[in-house]
Amino acid sequence: MNTTSDTNTMPDPRADFARVVESVGALIESTTEAELGLPTPCPEFTVKELLEHLVLIPTRAAAVGRGEHWTTTADEPRDAGWHDAWMQANHAVMEAWTDPAKLGQEYEVPWGTFPGAAILIAWTGEIAVHGWDLATARGVEFSIDDDILQVALVGAKFIPAEGRDDPMVPFGPVVDPGPDAPALLQIAGWMGRDVLS
Repeated sequence: MNTTSDTNTMPDPRADFARVVESVGALIESTTEAELGLPTPCPEFTVKELLEHLVLIPTRAAAVGRGEHWTTTADEPRDAGWHDAWMQANHAVMEAWTDPAKLGQEYEVPWGTFPGAAILIAWTGEIAVHGWDLATARGVEFSIDDDILQVALVGAKFIPAEGRDDPMVPFGPVVDPGPDAPALLQIAGWMGRDVLS
């Protein structure tokens, strides 16, 4: 069970964020050069481009936690070293969000302005879904325990179902796999993945 921050009634998302980062990091580390050109469930990304985008998420999370605006970060093309960049960026996330008071402060992100806890919960879900994207593209098994993603499943709903046609909102229309589907697939569907195929 997650602890609750002193400044917010939401669960403290930092431990679940770290556990998802670890799971997805293993996928990143095992990705081979031969797989870099494969298409992914994100039509705009090859595997290589998805790896670059994955590194962006913790880079952006760290920047926001330091008080910087989310637009100060962007995807950075790279030809290797994704796992090292992933680890460095996520270390920066832990440093930037060490103070639990930040979880109750509000920050602007591409889909609105929310407390830090809600944003980290949403990013936890986004990282998990991109892990699903990467595994699906590579044809490998990938799962995350439902207990790790229960809060992220609720947090995913902070991303509105409406307004998905805005180019600044990186989520497609909602796809519902049903309430009995694993939490990972429910989150992926909320973020617009075709989890029914």
